[in-house]
Amino acid sequence: MQADELIRKVVAFADDHGAGGDPFPVGAGGMTLVRQRRPTLIYPIVYQPIFCLVLQGEKQTYLGSNTVRFGAMQSLIVGLDLPAQARVVRASQAEPYVALAIPLDMALIRELAPELDRPGKTSMAARAVASGRADAAIVDAMRRLFELAEMPEAGKVLLPLILREIHYWLLTAEHGAILRQISEQDSHAARIAKVIAGIRWDIAASLRVDDLAGEAGMSVSAFHAHFKDITGTSPLQFQKQLRLMEARRLLQAEKLSVSRAAFQVGYESATQFSREYARHFGLPPRADKANEPAQAAF
Repeated sequence: MQADELIRKVVAFADDHGAGGDPFPVGAGGMTLVRQRRPTLIYPIVYQPIFCLVLQGEKQTYLGSNTVRFGAMQSLIVGLDLPAQARVVRASQAEPYVALAIPLDMALIRELAPELDRPGKTSMAARAVASGRADAAIVDAMRRLFELAEMPEAGKVLLPLILREIHYWLLTAEHGAILRQISEQDSHAARIAKVIAGIRWDIAASLRVDDLAGEAGMSVSAFHAHFKDITGTSPLQFQKQLRLMEARRLLQAEKLSVSRAAFQVGYESATQFSREYARHFGLPPRADKANEPAQAAF
């Protein structure tokens, strides 16, 4: 009954505020909601650390050869910044895809992790994106956070407490392995996260896998294996996807020319850029430039 009531309230909020397929701000804690009334085609996305609670419908996310499925009363944990592809696979006018999400506070994760009895112990591998069952405790905490949007005075006191509670439940969830391992300073996941932050900081920089492996304190073969296991792709493919996503934003949102966008994200050849752009997005950059910039839907 608790879940049914939350779905009813979220759908009513979406109706009242015209929320749709793009993330719509709810208010408290950076919470956003998505309501999608029909299945979608596969679309590219750059995830940031986020927690998503699916209330209704089903979605799939693709990371290289890995597919992550998450449906009603399941949750998605994304522990790293990374490019991916996604699509809504179950949605209709009668029962749309409905999901709530909040950004993850990685500083809070690191603060809470030492309070766990055995941080980093799990039967699941640490993957950057993982899904699992949403138990009653996390659903109830998300319900209370959602309801704070209409209680601003209470929110001044309760918001940090509820966010702390949610982050605790995510750390203890079986599919929260990536959060537990990132919080361990010298874990493989923490070292890969540090490398990813460097790639994100300057996506136009030329990369050498030897240098990245050295930064992570691993051999080249170990680094490549751990990077792909966590992110689903290789370091160079990871950077290329980030470059193409940023170039698309520059083209559509900032209206840069194709050659300037290509140069700004690190391409030396506009021809190579156009070829890889068309392969990734299905349209050449000049044609895609006229489209509306897409928001990152969870």
